[in-house]
Amino acid sequence: MRRTISKVVTTVPLLLLLGCVQQPLSPPAEPTAYQQEQLLARPPNDWQIVYQLNTQSTRIVDYLPPGEAATDWQTKLSFESHQALTDIDPIEALISEVAKVRETCSSVNDFNLFSGLENNYRTSTRLLMCSNNAYTKRGEVSMLKVIQGNEYLYIIRLIKRIPPFETGEPTMPSAEIATWSNYLRNISVCDPNQSAHACSATKP
Repeated sequence: MRRTISKVVTTVPLLLLLGCVQQPLSPPAEPTAYQQEQLLARPPNDWQIVYQLNTQSTRIVDYLPPGEAATDWQTKLSFESHQALTDIDPIEALISEVAKVRETCSSVNDFNLFSGLENNYRTSTRLLMCSNNAYTKRGEVSMLKVIQGNEYLYIIRLIKRIPPFETGEPTMPSAEIATWSNYLRNISVCDPNQSAHACSATKP
């Protein structure tokens, strides 16, 4: 029976997204000399690491923009790699995330932004809008991208906390959402040992 991500990922925030559109976005990291599957991604310029876990089975890095504190942040970005979750379909993973968000939010809207192949890896990206989180007492807009690699399941999470809002559109400029959608679109996975997932094919 296929596992769902909610059974394994319990040490990281439920979702993550947008913000600081004025911050220049860095291009995806260039392929390194490592002869293995790799996530090509880097945070926006000047964002700082506030949490890091690096084991063979799980890798998580959380970033905050300049001036934000880990105890009271507004915007957060996470890169995750989970070795034990490679059998999970990206769409299933995101549907599971939506179900978890509904447990803590008074109202949730979610939108599939993309589902298909990127560099021949199964990939899905979803936008979630939580009107009022029961724990933070704030609204949340999040964007998640999941890539099913051969060695890891990769999750990129972005979240922005905003004032609570009624059912409908939150107070977030569409241009800001578009900026982050483009940022996630340029994040990819490659494998220098696999011609179907060639790293050269993922360069901008």
